[in-house]
Amino acid sequence: MLKIALCDDDRDQINKIKEHLLEYFKTDVNLTVFTNSRTLLDHVEWNGKELFDLYILDVIMPELSGIELGLQLRNMDISAPIIYLTGSKDYAVDSYNVHALHYLVKPVEKEKLFSVLKQAELLIERLKTHSITVNTSDGTVIIRTPDILFAELYERSARYNLINGDVVDSQKLRVSFQKAVSELLERDNFIMLGSSFLVNLHYIKKVGKKELMLANKKSLTIPKGTRNDLLNKWMDYWMEE
Repeated sequence: MLKIALCDDDRDQINKIKEHLLEYFKTDVNLTVFTNSRTLLDHVEWNGKELFDLYILDVIMPELSGIELGLQLRNMDISAPIIYLTGSKDYAVDSYNVHALHYLVKPVEKEKLFSVLKQAELLIERLKTHSITVNTSDGTVIIRTPDILFAELYERSARYNLINGDVVDSQKLRVSFQKAVSELLERDNFIMLGSSFLVNLHYIKKVGKKELMLANKKSLTIPKGTRNDLLNKWMDYWMEE
């Protein structure tokens, strides 16, 4: 079920867009309506940047315009698609600075909105396929899976080591490490290394007799009796690539 934030200070417009959304998604949508951009921003800051899958924003709003709101959302590393609504084409160029999915001029045609919503669904699916969410002590963090070098069990947390050198620690685990990273294990490019490490096959540069070497020159010990299986999966990965 998609989680959508609709922000517009025009009640008539809200009702019309809401009607279209319910017709398109039927019951498979969780829609939250805001009439003030600042209220939406505060809500996201309080509840976490993964709160909504899609934002539909009016451009011209008091206090904080839809463009300014979009820029602040992007500054929070929110990658969810943004669709802009406005009565004027004058702000179309500004919407590109937010990397908006689309810019619809009011009154919004239902067929045009439906077409854009289809694009949004495809983009959201791609974003979810190539990212995971990690609950940390500072809130929820979205990590792109191609950025994960390896993960490890660290002080009862799952520590994600990223290719750029950043580290993200989850909250204390209430399940096993393997269960915590099970979403990544469903993908072809990740493999467990013993019970406390998960490695991205893409970043393995060398499989030695007792250790493997990663792209950042860090080495990890290969558990006894697992080298052949690791080597075969590593070679298979690159042959498929």
